[in-house]
Amino acid sequence: MRILLVLVCMLSFSFIYAQPGGGGQGGPPGGGRSMSSSQERPKMVEFNATKVAGIFNYDDEAAIKKIKIKKKHKDLILKVRKAIEKYNIRVNEIALLNKDNFDTLNVYVNAQMKAMQSSRQNSQTGGNSSMDRGDDSDSPMKASRELIKQKIDPAKKEVKVAEGKLNTHLESILSEKQYAKWLKYQAKVKSELIAEPESNNNSDSGMSRGGGQGGPPGGGMR
Repeated sequence: MRILLVLVCMLSFSFIYAQPGGGGQGGPPGGGRSMSSSQERPKMVEFNATKVAGIFNYDDEAAIKKIKIKKKHKDLILKVRKAIEKYNIRVNEIALLNKDNFDTLNVYVNAQMKAMQSSRQNSQTGGNSSMDRGDDSDSPMKASRELIKQKIDPAKKEVKVAEGKLNTHLESILSEKQYAKWLKYQAKVKSELIAEPESNNNSDSGMSRGGGQGGPPGGGMR
């Protein structure tokens, strides 16, 4: 009888220590912390120099549809399509002329953003560096902003000129109501271009949302 009791105790003891998590405490070792530590960090929004410069193409078919030009007005449709195509060609030329600058700028700025993000994530002091304090007098962030302005502003101005010509021409051939619809469509295209996922909470740099250079691509025209 005594031997039977000893065997029962031994079996019970072995069963308890065979439970997951050690000691029958349930869940993964470490109180479930492995789940939170393995969660993917928010993805950094990449800097795009072409986007910041306001270089993009309008869809002439979509524009004509939004302006609501009647199909019977074929001449007007053709004029609008040609005006938009001319604009698209011009901004594509601007993009091509600035491609090397933009590619270099993308590599440099994105590297700086990643370095700053990594610095913040690894910091245990809650902000002892000049970047964490927002003191950017000698920081890479300030250097990046100055480089962005230097490299992008000339192209941005050229895009503004091209868009100004496009709008002036469309205003001259469209009715007041149609032109208002064009401006509404134009604003919608721009807002979609500059929209960034809020979930990223990417406070590492305003540069990823346009470099802090004043509003939507193309300089916020009209």
